[in-house]
Amino acid sequence: MTELVETELNKLEKQEKVILELGKKMLNGEQFPLDLLASAVLDRSLSLIFGFTSLVRDKNFLAAVHLVRCHLDNLLRFSAAWIVENPHDFANEVISGTRIEKLKDKDGKYLKDWYLRNKLSEEYTWVKNIYTETSGFIHLSNKHIFSSSRLKKGSKNLLEISISKTDNNVSDNSRLEAILGMDEITKTICRYVEGWIWTKNNPGKVP
Repeated sequence: MTELVETELNKLEKQEKVILELGKKMLNGEQFPLDLLASAVLDRSLSLIFGFTSLVRDKNFLAAVHLVRCHLDNLLRFSAAWIVENPHDFANEVISGTRIEKLKDKDGKYLKDWYLRNKLSEEYTWVKNIYTETSGFIHLSNKHIFSSSRLKKGSKNLLEISISKTDNNVSDNSRLEAILGMDEITKTICRYVEGWIWTKNNPGKVP
């Protein structure tokens, strides 16, 4: 891996400080159901970020990229709290074990992943691309074939096939795209938490 990849991994890991500070601000004062949901999202975010960076450094891209999709799931489902009738009722339903896709938004639409993806994409256009690209790694697809095989240099029809625990056929560009995706997802989750903190501190006001 290049020095640039390591630099971007370090930048991503520095988000830990931002996440912990947000958690402290959020939990300072009266607690609401949405605080529990947000705390779970922040906690899961840290686990996913550091699991991801460890796997990238271990040259295990196929496992690492799965975590990008999990992190996007974090964002998609947390963002649902902003489109339901009552965010605290929504949080209580999730806490009690109700599947999010069984719940509805304020327009009566079920909160399925594809619906949340489309709603979030209205503001963050990159969401659809990350959703599509990472979903291709969750289920066995041509992405896995291209990761394990490539044309032999100087040949037009001879394949080199690799069966290995390391990502021998993954480019640093692919690693960087995944890292930047994790970083953007993290920043967006933090924006939502910041918005919730503002709302808690300014009851009755519209941001």
